[in-house]
Amino acid sequence: MRSREKLMVSAFLAAVGLISACQSSGSRTEKATPIPDLSGVWDLSDSPGTHHTPRTFSQEEPPMTPWAEAIYKAAKPLAGSRGSYNDSNDPIVLTTTGKTEDQVACFPAGVPKIYLRHSPMQIVQTSTEIIMLFEFDHLIRQIYTDGRAHSDVLGPSWMGDAIGKWEGDTLVVDTTNFNDRTWLDWLGHPHSDQLHLVERIRRVDHNTLRDDMTFDDPKAFTKPWTGMVMFELKPTWSLQEMVCEDAYFDTPFYHRTKTEPVSKTKQ
Repeated sequence: MRSREKLMVSAFLAAVGLISACQSSGSRTEKATPIPDLSGVWDLSDSPGTHHTPRTFSQEEPPMTPWAEAIYKAAKPLAGSRGSYNDSNDPIVLTTTGKTEDQVACFPAGVPKIYLRHSPMQIVQTSTEIIMLFEFDHLIRQIYTDGRAHSDVLGPSWMGDAIGKWEGDTLVVDTTNFNDRTWLDWLGHPHSDQLHLVERIRRVDHNTLRDDMTFDDPKAFTKPWTGMVMFELKPTWSLQEMVCEDAYFDTPFYHRTKTEPVSKTKQ
């Protein structure tokens, strides 16, 4: 082989070796970021910046359409400056006589309103889904992270159809397919069955979970808007049993002390 051809072959082999080395180096440095573990029992945070026992997700009024404005003005929430516990028309409460003890409080709060209760939730994390177990009403929310699309066969639901994916240390949850039978919060802000909720959930630190939300509902809002809620880790807590029945809050069972036997209460 002539010297010029030898030089060309040597240069080619050197280039191939350099490319291989770069690819090998890149594969070592581009390892997948470990998926954070969100598991644990979490409770609504009262820390500064979270509206101190928040009843809604934003300190600013959402940009409501006339349809939503009318519902909001007619709302009689359980909490806030307009709160009226005895004659509330909150969708989770059905008042039979206008007296608190005659209320039926068994309808699901729905997502995201359920976040705003001081009842803990437990997150169970697997490789294919995030499961949220709520003490309130013992409701369950499943967030699938196995790459599936939204279901096209499910009917509208209280908790919605949630799918998730990881972006670095953040769980991005996309939820659709809601019914329109709940409010967004405890102040009476409504939503329709067109609600599209996107959440970005991450651990700010070991003991703090933050959920940044974007609400998009063309029937209820003139444009998408954002809100936030935070939770505190409760490592020594566990979920307790909660049952709901007619006139639940006036039953002897609800007011029973720890020293009173169950046999003396209404079952």
